Amino acid sequence: MKKLLSFICIFFLGVFSSFAEDLIPSRIKEVTLFANQAEVKRVAEVKVKKGLNELFLGLNPFNLDRDSVTTKIQGEGQIYSVQFKEIFLKEAPQKKISELEKKIEELRTEIASLFNQRNILNKEESFLDSFVDFSKTQIPVDLKTAFIKVNDLETIRRFLGENLREITRQREKLQKEIKETEKRMKILEKELASIKVPFNKTRKVIEIVFDSKKDQLIKIEIGYIVYNCRWQPFYKADVPLNLEEVNLTMFSKIVQKTGEDWKNIDLSISNVIPLRGVGIPYLNSWVLDVSRPRHKKREAKGVLFSLGKSGEIAEGLGDYLSMDEESAPPEANFVYARGKELPLSFEYELPQKLTIVSKEKETTLPLFSKKLKGEFFYYAVPKISPLTFLVCKTISDKELLSGLLNVYFDNYFVGKTYLREKQPGEDFNFNLGADREVKIKREKIKDKVDETFFAKIERKKIIRNLSFKITAENLKNKAVKVKILDNIPVPRTDKIVVKNLALNPQPVKRNYQDKEGVNLWELNLGPKEKKEITIEFTLIYTKGIPIYGL
Repeated sequence: MKKLLSFICIFFLGVFSSFAEDLIPSRIKEVTLFANQAEVKRVAEVKVKKGLNELFLGLNPFNLDRDSVTTKIQGEGQIYSVQFKEIFLKEAPQKKISELEKKIEELRTEIASLFNQRNILNKEESFLDSFVDFSKTQIPVDLKTAFIKVNDLETIRRFLGENLREITRQREKLQKEIKETEKRMKILEKELASIKVPFNKTRKVIEIVFDSKKDQLIKIEIGYIVYNCRWQPFYKADVPLNLEEVNLTMFSKIVQKTGEDWKNIDLSISNVIPLRGVGIPYLNSWVLDVSRPRHKKREAKGVLFSLGKSGEIAEGLGDYLSMDEESAPPEANFVYARGKELPLSFEYELPQKLTIVSKEKETTLPLFSKKLKGEFFYYAVPKISPLTFLVCKTISDKELLSGLLNVYFDNYFVGKTYLREKQPGEDFNFNLGADREVKIKREKIKDKVDETFFAKIERKKIIRNLSFKITAENLKNKAVKVKILDNIPVPRTDKIVVKNLALNPQPVKRNYQDKEGVNLWELNLGPKEKKEITIEFTLIYTKGIPIYGL
């Protein structure tokens, strides 16, 4: 109780109104990056005296969650308070200002010296130019004719030419040095201007009040949440030629513009969903009622009141190149993160120290790689597309999040798609590209319309007999499995009737994926084998009524 009273007295006496001239140097040690924010841990060491110590650690983030600040101190004593503050800088750091002013003055002297050297060169050039001009007058010409030999004239010409060229070269060099020195001076002048701030300039700090039991060296660790940073997963799926498995690699694409550079840090990537304005859902009563007219806005005393309540697909797999395995150098492997399963999420700890600066730049890091067992088959919807696609069906696990998926077939890029987040154990398919060696063709082989009896008496209803044939052909030298989708018409009115439906062979699934009228066939085709599917039905509908969908 006495300590608390002494703390309050010291507070009102103004201990905390003064800002320490030198902040405690600290560094970012660890960052845990979430989908749209990051938890930063900063560490520092400082010597403290026995009694109350007011400690300030400087920060630079653009957007910090004030309520997220935490601290740990290794040392004997008690922590009275920890809080984020923006403190007015009453005095600029004079030592730094003096250093910058001295450097700027030195650069000014250097620039003046360079200008003097350039002036000397200009005078030398003027002298040589005047000598050339003098040589063009009449008297020197006469003298040259009478007395000066040709060799002497050549020597004079060479002397003038070499000296003028050397003067030009030195002047260009001096001009370049002047520009570079002026550029350095402007940078220092901007830095000086940023330090000589007005009275109301603020600095973001973490203020810690620590009651130390003795003079000692303590270690401080503070944590806080920052925004303006994110990570997104994307994937690389590589399928070998034997079609036995899928090598799936998950990468993280990181962007951080927090205002602080993360230098030589331990980085963890987390897929947890941070609780920010998220509450436990509650279920209200299920009320049935008749429709009622809405209340209109009513006006009372000039005030309005209202009643309310609170993959792009690649068309070919390409030609495959091979390398002599004996002569090929060993392939370098990625360094992956260490996965750690938490109660609500997965977290990936990168094994190496990283530096990620605060700027508009993406950083890509591998998180994990795994081999997925899957079912490989060919998939076709010939009514929509003439292409047949190689598809892998596998089972999702809890580590797979939504993200772009780049697909490679034997290390050759074939296309990209989007992997949507699935529940653990849920099936998902991804496309490996179109294969021209498995052909699926759909054609109409019959479309007969009967509008009369015995070709004489007109009917009130039209009878239309339709027949389609789907041909599946395997041009490969190995057996393949093909899944084919097609549909039959589904009337939504009693004015249309579908009769005499005949499907040969019968589909393995009707109303596939709960879509009425959609049928799935699964065919096993041997090498060079061809199979057919026929679909026949009769449509009966009232004459003169336009039919949508035909």
